[in-house]
Amino acid sequence: MLAKRIRESREILGLTQGDLASLVGVSKNTVWNWENSRRKPRGDEIKKLARALKVNVAYLLDETDNPMPLDKPTIRKETVQYFDKWIEVPVLDPTVIACAGAGNGGMTGIYASAEKTILLPAEMVGTISIDADKKPFAVLVEGDSMEGAGIPDRSTVVVNPAEEVYDGDAALVCFGRQNEWAIKWVYFNKNDGSIEIRSAAPQYKPMLFTKEEIDLGLFRIVGKITAYTGTPRKGI
Repeated sequence: MLAKRIRESREILGLTQGDLASLVGVSKNTVWNWENSRRKPRGDEIKKLARALKVNVAYLLDETDNPMPLDKPTIRKETVQYFDKWIEVPVLDPTVIACAGAGNGGMTGIYASAEKTILLPAEMVGTISIDADKKPFAVLVEGDSMEGAGIPDRSTVVVNPAEEVYDGDAALVCFGRQNEWAIKWVYFNKNDGSIEIRSAAPQYKPMLFTKEEIDLGLFRIVGKITAYTGTPRKGI
């Protein structure tokens, strides 16, 4: 049944085996083998197939007869009118993001290499920049320092480099010579140009970066946190 559903879904979209192979990142011969039950796609390949064929994984695996994608967030019927546009947001590796500053190739290649994306209402994402290096993305949170801000460990947050960051906003920042990354509340000192970052948990001490350190590239704001499971609370 998997082979049949791959072939039928491809034909409905008017794709050739070569077209599908390009979308999934495999050879045309591999697609032929899948459709003729000579080989079965691996788990990651099935996910890519589902995305390329605009169906859900359960449909390909014959677990449901409903081919509609299942990766859109569930929204109550009465709120659908507020979300008239969906944005596909790549989920990126934060260690790679931290190294993607000026002089390191920017974010364009990193977006393209993302293996996972999530669909979110435009209102949760915010401004969509035409600058390729300022597109929104999602990242997995590691640590409990911002649980007091409603951002728990292992949650996925949306980072938008195009949104302006104000005092008390939660943001993804990169600092130090090792390009460490963290999600913190950000505070600006207009008198001397320094920036302080704070955790929501009191056991973590604030960190201050002088204007000189910022100019040397030892601190930068990657982007504002616009959403996760709720709206980030401002610092106090």
